[in-house]
Amino acid sequence: MEDLYFELKPHSRNGGAVDYDALIEGLAQPADGPSPEHTQRAADGKFQLYRIGDAVATRNTHAAIYDALRLMKMV
Repeated sequence: MEDLYFELKPHSRNGGAVDYDALIEGLAQPADGPSPEHTQRAADGKFQLYRIGDAVATRNTHAAIYDALRLMKMV
C-alpha cells in the first residue's frame, strides 16, 4: 500500500500532505496543500491524496475510518 502512495504523491495537487491545522479545526483541506512548496504542484495535480489509517501506521480499522471521516466531511 505504501508503494502506491509514493507512486501517486508527485501527481497529486497537495503532494500527499495533510493540513493538520485545518483538520483539527474541522475545516476543508486546502487544494494546494498546507504549505507554499505545494502551490506549484497544485496547478499540475489531478487529485488530492491523503494517507490515512493503516497506510500511515498499523492501527485499527475504526481509527482509519475516523481519519477518513474527518478529512472528507467538508467535501
